[in-house]
Amino acid sequence: MIYIIAAIAIVLTHTVCFAAMTERKYSAGKTALIYSLFCVVFVGVAIVIYSLLGTRIDFDRIIILYYLVTIVISFCTFMYASADPVCKKIFLFVSYSNIFTVLLYISSILHNAFFSNFSESAAVYARNIIRTILYIPALWIYLRFLRPYVREMQGSQKKTWYSLSLVSFLFLIVFVLFLTDFSHIGEYTLFFAIAFLLYCSVLWIVFGTLQFMLQKNKAELIVQSTKYLSQQLENAKENERIAKTTRHDFRHHNRNIETMLKEGKIKEAIRYLEQYNESLKEVDPKEFCPNITVNAILSGFYRKAHNEGISVSVEADVQQETPISDLDFVAMLSNLLENAVNGCKKCNSGGEIKVHIRTVADKTVIVCSNSCAADLTIEDHMLRNRGIGIDSIVLTIRKYNGDIRYSLEDGTLTACVILKP
Repeated sequence: MIYIIAAIAIVLTHTVCFAAMTERKYSAGKTALIYSLFCVVFVGVAIVIYSLLGTRIDFDRIIILYYLVTIVISFCTFMYASADPVCKKIFLFVSYSNIFTVLLYISSILHNAFFSNFSESAAVYARNIIRTILYIPALWIYLRFLRPYVREMQGSQKKTWYSLSLVSFLFLIVFVLFLTDFSHIGEYTLFFAIAFLLYCSVLWIVFGTLQFMLQKNKAELIVQSTKYLSQQLENAKENERIAKTTRHDFRHHNRNIETMLKEGKIKEAIRYLEQYNESLKEVDPKEFCPNITVNAILSGFYRKAHNEGISVSVEADVQQETPISDLDFVAMLSNLLENAVNGCKKCNSGGEIKVHIRTVADKTVIVCSNSCAADLTIEDHMLRNRGIGIDSIVLTIRKYNGDIRYSLEDGTLTACVILKP
């Protein structure tokens, strides 16, 4: 019975920590259901394995079997419930395993130091209570200082994440070796302390690396914004040039109309004015919505797509005032539309882009569909191969507690973004 209670304490601790590390993939209700099933399966496995204590299988083998099975269950649950890329999820899980092993060792040391005269059942309770208490400051430190960095980091730097995971896994092997002999665990305290200090140093370097990666991502976003603003400046220069040409030509048009009217050519003058009005419509900028920034983004990419021979359909109802900042609209819309144009160009057949932006209640919904190449792969509603553009979109969406889902059907890729300002 004591081992079942210990298993319940462990799985509850795992669940709380996984929830803190998880970038939620599903709704809150479904995520809660997943972790509830995880707890049930975890405890069920513990009951089955510890029922073997009365058999000929020795205690050490049962413990090893228990840890191996529960680690696999925990790993599969975390990988399934989190929306982060695989490389990042592996790093987080291995790092958590390290912390769990370290706290397990420390709780055993403290138990041997202060409660060595306890019975076997009391010892199990004491170690679990100590470990749970130790989890509280560890979890607070992660939530307060580390999680902001981890959550902002995307999975585009796969080699870096896998390298960090490998280093963490090597330390995990070292920490597990310290736990192979509980009866002499106190004899290795000095070596364990040295290994732990080395691991802390590595973590310091790791999170320094993460911070560097974060700054690199932000720098790339600034480059993208600068590129967009430069494009807008070029558009403004082009519009000014057209305006100057129009003003220059306007005097000639007035002179021609004046001459026609003086000569009594009324019908010719009217036809001339109609032709002139039609020519003005061709150079008028597209007006998609009242929001200046969104309209400028849509106009720029509308013109770019048409120059590439791509058919474009746009519907937008973004108002002048919106809780979404202009820079965030730039980060999302510019990347979505640029990816759509690039996707159509890879088809080598013109292609088509459809953009719908709607405000529903307190949510802003952006749906962008485009023709795409046949080699795209969708995993968990996200493109398998994603670059800095998609990472920029995801980073912006998280600021508004939003979500993005990709779908692929009949050669058309659709991205659906929901923002909850």
